[in-house]
Amino acid sequence: MRGWKYLVWGLLMCGVVLGCTREPDRPTTKAKVETDADEHTHERDKMLLADAGQYHAALTAHLSPKGNELDLFFETTDSPPKPVALPLTKLTATVRKIGEGEPREIIFEPAPAQERPKDEKPGTCSHFVAKVDWLKPDDNLTIIMNVEIEGNRRRVQWSNFIPNKYAHHHD
Repeated sequence: MRGWKYLVWGLLMCGVVLGCTREPDRPTTKAKVETDADEHTHERDKMLLADAGQYHAALTAHLSPKGNELDLFFETTDSPPKPVALPLTKLTATVRKIGEGEPREIIFEPAPAQERPKDEKPGTCSHFVAKVDWLKPDDNLTIIMNVEIEGNRRRVQWSNFIPNKYAHHHD
């Protein structure tokens, strides 16, 4: 009978020790980033489209000797698509050039008002522009950003973005 007591006591102590030495669950300080299960990119005209929740994020290039730019449009998935103005003042993206080690950070800011739909409400934007003077027409890029869309953080990614292929304008 005495052996059972020691056995039970030993098993209880093992449980306590194992439970106490386990790394405690810590709350995360990072916002949850949602991705779509069917996340993919596709093309339309001179744009590479990526899923952004229930919308599309369309990326295109403006190549000019005065300085290259990337244009970003948020739009519905309707045919034809309609602009979607988001309450954002800037977006930060990480750009990795194939064959180059370190990624670069770029900032998309609202396009000039005359380049955006006239009915956009103040403080919202559907068309953003990033200046990327280092960009070459034949670069092969992967561009990733996290975007807050209707209360959810979404990861938006474009792979194999080649500026020359997706350029809507060449100077």
